[in-house]
Amino acid sequence: MWLRFIARNIYQYRHQSNSIAPTAKRKLKSRHIILGTTASLLAGSVTFDGVCNDFENVQSAQRFVRSLAIGVSISADYTWSLWGLTETDPDYGPTISKVHQRSAEKILQGCLANGGLYIKMGQGVATVNHIIPKEYVQTLRKLEDKCLTRKAEEVRTLFLDDFGKTPEEMFQSFVYEPIAAASLAQVFEGTTKDGQKVAIKVQYADLQKRFDGDLRTILFLQDLVALVHKNYNFGWILRDLQSTLREELDFVHEGQNAEECARDLRKHSRIYVPKVLWEYTNKRVLTTEFIDGCKISDRESLRHLKINLAKLDVALFRAFAEQIFRTGFVHADPHPGNIFVRRHPASGEPQLVLLDHGLYGRLNGEICHNLCRFWEAIVLKDQQAMKKYSQALAVSDYQTFAEILLQRPLELKGARLTTGLTDEDLAYMTKQAKEHFDKVMETLRSMPRHIVLVIRNLNTIRSIAMDHGDLVDRPKVMARCAIAALRRTDRSSIRNFFYSTFRRINFEYQLWKSSMQYWFITSYLKLLTSLGRAPVTTHLLNAPVDV
Repeated sequence: MWLRFIARNIYQYRHQSNSIAPTAKRKLKSRHIILGTTASLLAGSVTFDGVCNDFENVQSAQRFVRSLAIGVSISADYTWSLWGLTETDPDYGPTISKVHQRSAEKILQGCLANGGLYIKMGQGVATVNHIIPKEYVQTLRKLEDKCLTRKAEEVRTLFLDDFGKTPEEMFQSFVYEPIAAASLAQVFEGTTKDGQKVAIKVQYADLQKRFDGDLRTILFLQDLVALVHKNYNFGWILRDLQSTLREELDFVHEGQNAEECARDLRKHSRIYVPKVLWEYTNKRVLTTEFIDGCKISDRESLRHLKINLAKLDVALFRAFAEQIFRTGFVHADPHPGNIFVRRHPASGEPQLVLLDHGLYGRLNGEICHNLCRFWEAIVLKDQQAMKKYSQALAVSDYQTFAEILLQRPLELKGARLTTGLTDEDLAYMTKQAKEHFDKVMETLRSMPRHIVLVIRNLNTIRSIAMDHGDLVDRPKVMARCAIAALRRTDRSSIRNFFYSTFRRINFEYQLWKSSMQYWFITSYLKLLTSLGRAPVTTHLLNAPVDV
């Protein structure tokens, strides 16, 4: 069939050539030569890419085109579906909800198809559950540990390349069905030769080759968006942190991070970091002890384990406050897929298990100290101190900085700074994101770079607490940790020790005074409500637990 097709085209070409003028014949011939040369070069390039790079450049181009097409499709869908509608129209709510859902599904499928950095960005979007529509949050949460898996042969080939042995030869047992599949790797269950149950994290074989190309693609798309929407440019964050992101590709580095985290938090009995088995670990394979537990977002399993969510959240806040305010070595990717909950094997007490230690931020002692003082000032509503320590961190707009850290309104005039978000709070934060985005971006740009990773940490644990019902006063718990960190660093002299002790007493007194004011107000409102003289004020009556 192909021979007949070629012969027919040759015949037609010759027939046309004999029937046209010599000048037109030369033009036609030149055109065919150009087309033929272009096709040959394209075919040669694809073949060369296949032989030398396993078609990585071709696949990179596919990922770029796919991402661009999804972006254009989503933009067109919003424009077309909402054409002529205003927010006051009765059809606006149902219509935009459907568009949100369609758009979220497109982004989910695009992230799954592209993999790698695209999935990590999707996971980041899912944690901003106090601003973005719930359709995006619920859909993109599937990226936490339910990503696309690879074939068993790819895993076997990677082990042969890196260890010179198959998984069956290295382990007593190795189950090729992954128990989790995330942005960078799949996790498998296995047993060592001496009978220890282990979790084996195996990197996607093509990840390191495609990382730079995908990063360039994402940066290009970010710059493209910035041309249309001047303020919505996050490319500088990726550019500044790309070396930190690249460290995630080295699982030896991740294992070292896990051990450093375990040392830093060794005094926290409610926190556990799985031990690394170095004889089964290299740059693309990480083997740790296996942990039986459930995700911190799995409320049904937590209820079955009879876990007190308030105490669990306090342990979570204290652990990461310890990193932010004292050690300066901060876990930057604590999404629910990376935090397990279990009963301690010995004591039976609830215990948080921290997983995935690839992405960390490092803060020096001066930054930690200024963050401690700034957080203390937030809770005490000391505007002068907030301004002073915000400027010490190179941030001029202390109020915006405080709201970025808290991910809620600062409430400078309120009687109480709480964690729970009311509908008014959500509306305020959404308005800030829309109308004052330039101010938020300028604040982010001015702060020391690794504080961006601290904000990612704070935003993620806030998201977890919000899912639990905001049961604990998070700012207060973290402020107490900040004060404790300051006391530890102020023991260099008797004077500093007494000063830090006085500050702690004053801090607790101010919190007690605020709590008493709050108690009188709520008691008075409850009395009026019971007498039918005032409406129920849920914002005041349903506050987080004071711990």
